Amino acid sequence: MLPSAFPSNTPLRLALRPLGATLASMLLIGLSACGGSEFEDIGKGVQCGLSNCKSSTEAAAQDLRLGGSLRREDGRVSADLGFSYRANLLTVVRLDAPDALWLMPGNVRLSPTTELGDTLAAQVLSSQDAWTIRLQHKGQTHDSTVALPSAVQIRAAAPGSLQRSQGQFSASLSGPAGLQPQLSLADGECQLADGRTVRWTGYRGGPQARLQGSNADQAQYSVGLEDLQASLDQAAAGASGGANTAVTVKQCRLGLVWEYSVKGVVASGLSTYSLVTGISQARQVLSYSNDR
Repeated sequence: MLPSAFPSNTPLRLALRPLGATLASMLLIGLSACGGSEFEDIGKGVQCGLSNCKSSTEAAAQDLRLGGSLRREDGRVSADLGFSYRANLLTVVRLDAPDALWLMPGNVRLSPTTELGDTLAAQVLSSQDAWTIRLQHKGQTHDSTVALPSAVQIRAAAPGSLQRSQGQFSASLSGPAGLQPQLSLADGECQLADGRTVRWTGYRGGPQARLQGSNADQAQYSVGLEDLQASLDQAAAGASGGANTAVTVKQCRLGLVWEYSVKGVVASGLSTYSLVTGISQARQVLSYSNDR
């Protein structure tokens, strides 16, 4: 599978990986091979230094910029969080012991997802709406809260197979009242007009969904297939490595994501630049043909 050319659900702050991180990762592997936790600690310290990174034990709480999201889908809640330093997105903060990040209820400790330790994640099975993200830092507790939008269900999905000549497709969703969903072409495998095949995952762009009507239980949205074609061409251009070069998609297998999001409330003791988002989403799979 080709690597994604797009930002994933992870915030930009977490996606930036300076060149030093790659070099330091190689050094960490070498030191770890020597055996013993002291070599790993040395390697991680050097890695952090080369990667424009700070240890949480060296930073004041008000300089810690918390970012990321809690995401609900199919009865699971996934946390994807991390820290940067003040207003600087390029300087990441590694959470070092005894500092820790917890998801509550459940007292689930978030674990690092990279060698550098600058991103942390956890996943739980839960229908809970209200969550607390608890940071333990230098003996102090800082609680941020997120109220997830109500669970999303696709009540009436688009047909499993679409042709451009159909003009538009519709979907009925049950979800949080008063919020407009974002439609993303999250995953795709497409054949281009020139015969090439491109793939992507984690794409956040997509056509606009237009509200057609609503009642107490659900809302109906329509999506123009001309808009879908334009969004597919843009996604495929990026996935093929030439975002500024026009391509034409002929047919695709798509994973669409309908997403509702709200902002959380960050602990007052952390950086005012912090931002945590609560997201509820539902996914559908369909095929598409550029046939007029």
